[in-house]
Formats: sequence, C-alpha cells, structure tokens
Amino acid sequence: MWTLRWIASLVIIALGCLPTAAAASAFSDVPDTHPYAEAIELLRQRGIVQGFIVPGDYHAFWPESAVTRAEFVKMIVHALSPQVLIDGCLDDASSLQKYGLGMQFSDVTTDAWYAPSVCVAWSYRFVSGYGDGSFRPDRPITLAEGAKILSIAFKLAPIEIPDLDLLGTEWYKPYLHYMDSEGAIPPSAQGYAHILTRGEVAEMLARLLKLPSELPPAQRIALDEVEVANPVTWAEAHNETLGYALSYPNSWPVPHLVTRSTYDGSLSPKLPTLWQLFAGPQRKCLGGSLCIETDFSLTGFDHKGAADALDALRADPAVHILSDEIVDHTWTILYDETTDACTGRSAFIITPKRFVRFTLHCGSQLHNPQTAFMRMLSKLQIPEN
Repeated sequence: MWTLRWIASLVIIALGCLPTAAAASAFSDVPDTHPYAEAIELLRQRGIVQGFIVPGDYHAFWPESAVTRAEFVKMIVHALSPQVLIDGCLDDASSLQKYGLGMQFSDVTTDAWYAPSVCVAWSYRFVSGYGDGSFRPDRPITLAEGAKILSIAFKLAPIEIPDLDLLGTEWYKPYLHYMDSEGAIPPSAQGYAHILTRGEVAEMLARLLKLPSELPPAQRIALDEVEVANPVTWAEAHNETLGYALSYPNSWPVPHLVTRSTYDGSLSPKLPTLWQLFAGPQRKCLGGSLCIETDFSLTGFDHKGAADALDALRADPAVHILSDEIVDHTWTILYDETTDACTGRSAFIITPKRFVRFTLHCGSQLHNPQTAFMRMLSKLQIPEN
C-alpha cells in the first residue's frame, strides 16, 4: 500500500503551484474578502471539498460552521490520498484483515459516508479514536485534536507517537508547536480548546499543502519520548576559521571538534582529514574516546584533493549518488554508501576554497535518521571563500 508521504509528494508535483490570489468564489457564502477565501478555493479546485447545495440551487461552504471529526478526517484524506485508495480501502480484504477497520470503532459502520476516509486514516495511523473504542464522528474537533492529526498525517510528528497522556495533561503542546513552526495555525484559531471551523481547516490544509514536498519541517527532529513531549529547537556550532555553521537539536550535547583528525578507512573519500566535528544525541560512553564519535560528522579536507576524491567516489561500487548539483558557486553531491554493516549517507560540499563532507554514520538509532540528516544538511552553511 502506498505511503502518504509519497502520495503527498505526487499531489503537490501533479497539481503544481498554488494560485497567488483568490479567484471569484464558487461558494455563495464565501466572498473574495473572506480571510480564507483563497484556501477554500484551492481545496475546491483540487476536489478536496465540494460544499453543499442550499435552497435556490446555490453552492455553500459554511465556512463559519464547526467541523466534525468525520468531516475533518475526510478533508485530510482527500487532500493526501488518490481516490482509488479511498474507494478501495473498505473493499480490500487484506487491508480489513490487517487493520481491522470497522471492527475497531463501535460507532463507524462500513456504509457511513465517511467510512472510506476513516478507513484510510486508520490504516495510516493518524487517527486512533477513544479509549472506549469509539470514533465519535459527529463530535466537533478542537485545535488540539486537529493539530495532532494534521501533524502526524503531514509527517510533522512521528507515526510511532508515544502515549503523551502519560507525560502530563498538556499532551497537545508538541503538536501545536509543530503546526506553529510551519505557520499552519490560522490567526482565528487560538487556544487548544478552540473549536475549528470549516474555513479554518481549509486554511490549515492549504498552508500545509504549500510546504515543499521534499523539504522537511524546519523545527523538529524527533528522537525519543522526551523530545516529542518537549519540542526541539536549534542550537548552532560555528567556526569562522574552519568555515562552517552547523545547526543541531538543542537537546544534543555540544558537538565535539577534533582539529587534527585522520581518515578512519570506512567512508569515502580516502583522504586524510584536516578536522572533524562530531554531533549527535547523548550516547553512553564506554570508556576512552568511544563517546566522541556519534551519528553525524562534518569533516574538512584539503581543497587540493577534491578532484581525486570525486573520481574515487564515482568509481566506488558501494556508492550510490542521489543528487549532484551546483548552486551559487557551491557544489553539493549527496550519496549513500553501503558497507558490510549498513548504509550511511553523506554529502560533499565544495566551494571555490573549501571541501567538506557531512555524514550520517550508518547504524544510527535515531527516529528516521536520514530525515534528520537532510534537515541538518539544509541548515549547514559553508562560505564560498
């Protein structure tokens, strides 16, 4: 079964750019001056919402009406999933056997208009219902509940979410943080207990759909239960002499710089290193220097060796180059390297005067380590001179 991450990427690629200004609304109760008119029109154009027929054969959206849990889930699923997946979810015997949808919620029957959407949402685990086995489809949804579902559905929060209720009564705070970090909370939705309106949900969905499909959320790397409960912010390690600025989660120890390092023989390029910066979450030290090296490293090399290193990289059968591009005098080559033990990910970054490698060492125990690597790489700054 497809993953929603892949589906969301296809949705954004296929549908292209969003409108820059609100067009004349197709809904009689959504004037162009409505604060969420553009978002509502975007969702209508994409077939995510259809509105309602009212007396006089007018189409209405009811933007100020509260959203029920059933309506909310249907809007999200239709924003992220192809219709064939929605239509087939309840008819797929293997899915029913695997996920048991319909049997899990005492108040969701398979013939309900929202059942196919709830099936997809349950299958991808961004809804879980209540402790008594109910889904409560007609209950209005709050900002806290909506933020949790959207955070998981759009991969702002991990799928394998811990039971935050056990960590305290303010379980919703990290989800509000994730949404706020992406600018996805509309100004009219204030307070975790706020009942979301249809217009506000349209605005939240539109803002999330505007996120670049391959760029990760800017303010989160989830590592464990503690960090999920206490959202991560960024700290910075920089060295003007060596020419780098590396952002890392504030929950990690300060990165350790080895000013005169040597190549350890495990990763390309096979060149002596000038210096190395090790970064990552706290690890149990086993003695000696075993707690210095951790999940990530930034390594500096002599610029004169860049050409030879690139030739060796391209000739290495263990290396798979993912991307190779030059932007603003900075050459970045992203690649995976597979050893007998596992696969690591690295990026060469070459400017006119600098040659560095940023590496995710294989065997990382982080939650989604490659995503964490890409987030940190996007924040890494190497000056051109």
